[in-house]
Amino acid sequence: MKRTAIFSFIAGGLLLLCSCSNVEKAEEATADITAAQMEGRRAARDFINREWRDTMALQHSLLEAKAKQSKYIIEGRQDCAAAFDSGFISTLRAVRPDVARHFKK
Repeated sequence: MKRTAIFSFIAGGLLLLCSCSNVEKAEEATADITAAQMEGRRAARDFINREWRDTMALQHSLLEAKAKQSKYIIEGRQDCAAAFDSGFISTLRAVRPDVARHFKK
């Protein structure tokens, strides 16, 4: 009977540790996604605040933003890449809808 109680106590403790670990991982993933979205917004503001001499300068600015997003893709973090893209496009639509019209929906 004592062994059963001790085993139950240990098993319960392990389950608690596992669930805490899962909560920490979920919170970390949420924080990473939020950070990626904020980075996308920041990249959009940088893009918007530039003056482009010609279309090559415009394309260069877009490539810089895409390079920032690509680090998430390279790491296999599609959720963060999508959050970056969402932050970039939504900021662009809010501030410069005339420019955002040329981006994918």
